[in-house]
Amino acid sequence: MAELSIIVTSYNIESYIDQCLASVAAQTLTDIEVLVVDDGSSDSTPEKIAAFCADDPRFIPVLLGENSPGGVATAANAGLDRASGEWVGFVDGDDYVEPTMFERLVDAADSCDADLAMCEYQEVVDETGERRDPADAHRWAELPGSCYPLDVQTRRQVLRFIAVPWRKLYRRSLLEDNAIRFPVSDAFYEDNPFHWFSVVSARSIALVPEVLCYHRVGRTGQTMATADERLFKIFSHHDTIHSWLERRRVLEVYQTTLLGWVISQLEWISRRTPPELRRRLFDILVPIFAEYTPDTIAAALREGNKGVTAQRLSMALHKREYGSFVRSLSSNPGSNNPVVTAAFHLRHSGVQHTAVLTGRYLRNVMQGNRVGKVVGRATRRGGEPRRQDTMFGLMVIQQQLRVLEGRLTALEVGLAGVDDRMTDLLARIDAGQAEAAEAEALIGSGVDE
Repeated sequence: MAELSIIVTSYNIESYIDQCLASVAAQTLTDIEVLVVDDGSSDSTPEKIAAFCADDPRFIPVLLGENSPGGVATAANAGLDRASGEWVGFVDGDDYVEPTMFERLVDAADSCDADLAMCEYQEVVDETGERRDPADAHRWAELPGSCYPLDVQTRRQVLRFIAVPWRKLYRRSLLEDNAIRFPVSDAFYEDNPFHWFSVVSARSIALVPEVLCYHRVGRTGQTMATADERLFKIFSHHDTIHSWLERRRVLEVYQTTLLGWVISQLEWISRRTPPELRRRLFDILVPIFAEYTPDTIAAALREGNKGVTAQRLSMALHKREYGSFVRSLSSNPGSNNPVVTAAFHLRHSGVQHTAVLTGRYLRNVMQGNRVGKVVGRATRRGGEPRRQDTMFGLMVIQQQLRVLEGRLTALEVGLAGVDDRMTDLLARIDAGQAEAAEAEALIGSGVDE
């Protein structure tokens, strides 16, 4: 039995699969089995997999006869069913990983006696090769330690990370004992329920704040690149997760976090939704919001630190007010209001990410992982940087971020008030024009008589 089973999933990625498999073969952890599962590709991907596996006995080809509906669930489950290692990891067939990735994750999990381990990743823009941090990079500042028991609060924090499985390590007994698999359906984004199932079931998690894998984005044929109604299928997983939490008798504990997840998906999907599909999006979300009380919705918004636009969209959905829903979308980035757009980009600027990088660097200095100029200067002055000085600096950064957040919220509230007053004014103008037209028609009618 290998120490680690790595499941590589693929579908029509003939241009990328060799790089992916080579990066897995180069792992410094050598006691591995690699299950390469192809989901019925119609290009040369299966042939490339077979050729690569023939040269390395650790690599096992699992070639499915036809493409399964929906996403990667069937292929990932086929790998899980054949895995024999103590640990399980995943790699997307068009991604690539650092040679030390799985050794770092296994060592971290072993040292913490954890059920899960997670590292950082970067996105790679397919056309340009540019590397960039994902949207959840700032969340690492909330969890500066390396080992965490998964109590309710920590679970909520981990659940808010992007759900992808390929930056995590899973104890296989965790998955088997809790019957955890990817839900198979015609919906995409099946990694979201898998993320919830594993995080809620696990006892503890080890965190490795290093970029160890690279996820390709903007590739033709990739689900995330779509901007049509297929995006809406992610919301079907609300019911999947909701039912699972209910069966586990923990729905009351995590319902605000689950609704916060729905709101987060709504935020980014609504920005991609063309006007002709807004009604469809609204109709899909109304039944979900109907399951929650106004107090629960308000709690979910607070827990997720959501801005004014998310608040207004949520209230419009709860009240079933399509007009308010559409007006709220106009305050999203991409609208014609330059002040609103500026506020959004300021909120999502690099300020917070700079704080994350600063915190990460200082944490590494404290742990002795990195020796740089800061340490050198401190040593010449007569000692290492003191932990209390470092923590004080981080507290100052966090305080400044809270001030900035407050100012942005005030700006958004003010803009929302302006938008409401403008909507009211336009409604009055429309009403006045209608009355004038009616009066003109009556006058004309009187003259004719």
